[in-house]
Amino acid sequence: MVNFSKEKRQKMLLCLDKLKQEYLNNDEMLADLSEIESELIAKKYGLIWEEHNEDIENIMLKNFLVFNEVIEKEINNSNSLENNFLLEGDNLHCLYLLEKTHKENIDLIYIDPPYNMGERDFIYNDSYVNKDDGYIHSKWLSFMSRRLTLAKNLLNNTGIIFISIDDHELANLKLLCDEIFGENNFIANCFVLDNLKGKANDNFITSVGSRLLVYAKNKALNNYCFNKIENIFADKIENKYIDEDENGFYQLITFKKTGQSKYREDRQYMFYPILQKNGKLYPITQQEFESLYDKENKKFNDNFIEKLKLKYKDYEFILPVDSNGTFLRWTSGFNTFLKEMNKDIVYSNGVKQKKRPKAAEMLQCYASGTPKSLMYKTEYSMGTEELKRIVGENDFNFPKSVTLMMDILKLIPNKNAIVLDFFAGSGTMGQAVLQLNKEDCGNRKFILCTNNENQICEKITYDRCKTIITGNKKDGSYYSDGISANLKYYKTDFISRDKETISEELCKHIKEMVQLEHMVKIDNLNYILLLNDDEADKLEKEWDKYQRVKGIYISKNVLLTASQNKLFKNVEIKVIPDYYFNKELKEIGEIW
Repeated sequence: MVNFSKEKRQKMLLCLDKLKQEYLNNDEMLADLSEIESELIAKKYGLIWEEHNEDIENIMLKNFLVFNEVIEKEINNSNSLENNFLLEGDNLHCLYLLEKTHKENIDLIYIDPPYNMGERDFIYNDSYVNKDDGYIHSKWLSFMSRRLTLAKNLLNNTGIIFISIDDHELANLKLLCDEIFGENNFIANCFVLDNLKGKANDNFITSVGSRLLVYAKNKALNNYCFNKIENIFADKIENKYIDEDENGFYQLITFKKTGQSKYREDRQYMFYPILQKNGKLYPITQQEFESLYDKENKKFNDNFIEKLKLKYKDYEFILPVDSNGTFLRWTSGFNTFLKEMNKDIVYSNGVKQKKRPKAAEMLQCYASGTPKSLMYKTEYSMGTEELKRIVGENDFNFPKSVTLMMDILKLIPNKNAIVLDFFAGSGTMGQAVLQLNKEDCGNRKFILCTNNENQICEKITYDRCKTIITGNKKDGSYYSDGISANLKYYKTDFISRDKETISEELCKHIKEMVQLEHMVKIDNLNYILLLNDDEADKLEKEWDKYQRVKGIYISKNVLLTASQNKLFKNVEIKVIPDYYFNKELKEIGEIW
C-alpha cells in the first residue's frame, strides 16, 4: 500500500534541500529551514502534545539538589539496621536524586497520580488546572512524562510499575507509557472495582472503580510469573453452600434471629405467626399482621395471637420462640416473607431460609486465583475509614485501601522487594509494606515521596507511618501493638550555584545519600562514614571502642594506611561513589 504522506513529505524535504543550497551564505535562513525540516521529520504516530516547563525545573537550573535529614522525625522500633524512607518535597526533585542512589534498583513502583479531572486535583506551577484550561491535557502529559521517564530508570530489569488512573487521562497515559516503557512491556489494564453503588454525581453511566495500568521494565527477560490472588471465600462457599436449586447454591439456616437484637421487642415488624400445612407455608392476612401490635400503647397484642391460634387451628401455628419460651423475631419482615415463602423460606424441621452467597463473595471468588484484569474485594472501598482510624479527621480525599496495596504487593514473589511510591499521598503503600512484612515475615522496604502541601507529609503521611510502626496514635492513644520497623525522614533542599563553597556544601549531604542508597543508618556504631584522612586516623586510635562495626563508607580521597587496612580487614568497606555529586562538581570546575 502506498504511503502518500511519506511521498509528500519526501518531496517537501527535497525542496528544502534546494533552498538550503540557495541560501548557503545566509545563516539565519538556514537555521529557519533546519527548524522546518525538524518538524517535517518529527514523529508522525503516537502521543504528541505541547511541552510545558515546570517551575521546579527552573529552580533546578539555578541550584543543586540535596536531601536534609530531619533527625527528630526518625523512628526506631526495630533491632534491624535497615530503614524505610519518607521523602518530603517535589517528587521530580526526589526522583532526580533517587536516580543517583537507586538507578536500576527498584523492584516495584506504585503511583496514584492526579487524575486531572479539572476539579482542583492537579496543580501545575502552583496553580490548579481547571476544565477550561486550553492546555489541560498537555500540562498533565508534560508533568507525567518527566516523572515516568525517571521512574523507568529506577526500575531494575525485572521491575514492575503499577499506575492508578481513571477515565479522564487513561487513553493518554496508556500511549505515554507505551512510548516510555515500550508497547511490548505492557502487562495489563486492570479494573479495580471499589464502589459497587457507583458515584452519586454521575448522571449517565456511573463509575464503580478505577484503572490500574501495569508495565514491566523488560518483559522479554522473564515470564513475570505473579503470585496467585488469595481467595478468602472459596473454601467458605464450597463448604457451606452445598445445596443448589434453580437460583443457585444455598445453605439452610434457621429463619429465627440469633445473636444481638434477636428479641420480639427489638424489631416489632419482624414478629408474626407463620402457618404451615402439608409442608407448605402460609401467611396470615395483612390486616391481621397489623393488629398484632398496639401502636398507641406500644404493646404487643398477645390476646390477638390467641385469637389467631383459634382461627387457624387446622394449621401448625409457628412463632419464633427460644427453648425457654421467650418470644424472638424472624430475620425478615412480613412483606419479605410474603415474597419468599415456599421459595427461599421453607419448612424443613422448622422454618428455615435458603441463605445464598453474597454477590460480593461470589465476585471476589471470580476475581481471585490467577491474577485477572478485574480486581475486587469489599475492603477496597475502606480507604477513607482506614485513614480516619489512624490519624483522625482529615481533609485527604480518596485514599487508597491498604488491602488493595497489599494485594498489589502480594503479586510480586520477591519478599525482599524495594518499593517506591512517589505520589505517596496519605502513605497507604507504606502501611501495606509494613503490614504484609508482619503477615508473611517479609523484608520489603519502602521509599515514599510526597510534597507537604497543607502539611500532608508531616501531618498525615508521617503520622500514619509513625502510628503503624509504634502502635500509638498522635494523641498517645492505643492503635495496635506496633510493627518492628525503622523510618528516616528527609526533606529536599537547594544549594545555590552561586555559592563559593559548593564542594564543601555538597559534602555535608553525602551522609544522606549513603544512607538512602543502602537503606541503613550511619550511626558510628554499626556503620561509619569516613570523608577525610583525619577521620580515618581518629577511628584507628579509638578502634577498641568499635565492637559492632559492620561497614565503613569511605571517600575515594581517603588513603588508608597499611595499619588501618589490617585493622579494618574484617569489616566491609565501600567506597563512596562519584555519581552522587560528581556531575554537579564538574559543572562548576571542581571535583569532590
